Amino acid sequence: MKTFKPIKKSTFLEAVAACIQHEKNVFDFYVKNAEKLPEGPIKDLFYKLAEEQDEQIKMISDLYSSIKGGEALPNLKMASEVHKFNSTSLQILMRRLDRITNKDSKGVEIEALGLATKQLEDAAEFYDKMSKKFEDPNIQYLFKQLANFKEESRLLMESFATYLSQGTSQTNPQGYWDISDEEN
Repeated sequence: MKTFKPIKKSTFLEAVAACIQHEKNVFDFYVKNAEKLPEGPIKDLFYKLAEEQDEQIKMISDLYSSIKGGEALPNLKMASEVHKFNSTSLQILMRRLDRITNKDSKGVEIEALGLATKQLEDAAEFYDKMSKKFEDPNIQYLFKQLANFKEESRLLMESFATYLSQGTSQTNPQGYWDISDEEN
């Protein structure tokens, strides 16, 4: 039986790799569900959420570089072969978040919104709890940043779902999601 080092002993690079892998899984979740949704504001929203995952991955990479004094994030495909990132205790634990990203809304808009909201809720809670399990302040900071981002996104998702379910105009849902100065 293979033994894994305790979660607390995860390195900063292992934490970064696990977070990036999760964000890639979330990207796939949004794209997979968007492709099955009917044309309209929800489909557009899901594609926008997928684009935000790219920004999230860049933020994680930039955070790594900043903490490492300008050092670029190593190529994780190469690093995972060397360091076996996919079998770290942290990566295995984070796979629990995939219980939602593996689901399919089958093109039902309200189901898609529900899954997306639950995914964001689970990720925010997970990252918040995990931030307290590490002694490494860099990992704590990474997970706190991700928890805050996911919680803000969850609140926006819930607000958007409420906005749509109350039968208000759907002519400009992007305006609701993207806070703009159009009203001023």
